[in-house]
Amino acid sequence: MTRHQTLILAAFSFTLSLAHSAHAQIEKTPVGSVEATIDGVPYAGETLDVPSEGTSTAEFRAFGPVTSISIQAHDPEAESIMHNVLSIEVSLMGSDASASLVDVSVSWWPAGMGEPFYLSQDSGAAPEIVFDALDLEDGNSSAQGQFSAAVCRKESMFAEADTSDCRQVEGTFDTVLRKGT
Repeated sequence: MTRHQTLILAAFSFTLSLAHSAHAQIEKTPVGSVEATIDGVPYAGETLDVPSEGTSTAEFRAFGPVTSISIQAHDPEAESIMHNVLSIEVSLMGSDASASLVDVSVSWWPAGMGEPFYLSQDSGAAPEIVFDALDLEDGNSSAQGQFSAAVCRKESMFAEADTSDCRQVEGTFDTVLRKGT
């Protein structure tokens, strides 16, 4: 399993817990936003904090000199918290806005995990991300920036990307980040 697949599965495992918690009425608080266009169609999503679970859909983790940031936005107008999810995953060599990017991935899940999705890996074009501000201070962590990527359709996590069905995604993010465990 590739690093991208591992990160995406971890992020969606958390989303599954959010979906189950929706039935139990666990509090989910919006802590940020992702505004984008997907092939020219406007997208507006929220990052969510779940205080009772000590988790968030916008988190960072430090592994020695590498910092991994995961920003997963959920469309508040979607019929399910699992639908129309836009995710940005980035690894940095350092911990501020000037840090070198090691790895960037963008994915879009229009109908949830059990359906085809779009991923920047194997699209033939490297995703781009620019941090306008990045603060990883405990308790006050946040990220603001811009991103763009070509994302191509995949039938499943282990299927080949269909490079004849790609979408251009570009937008901005502004969110609080929770330190992951």
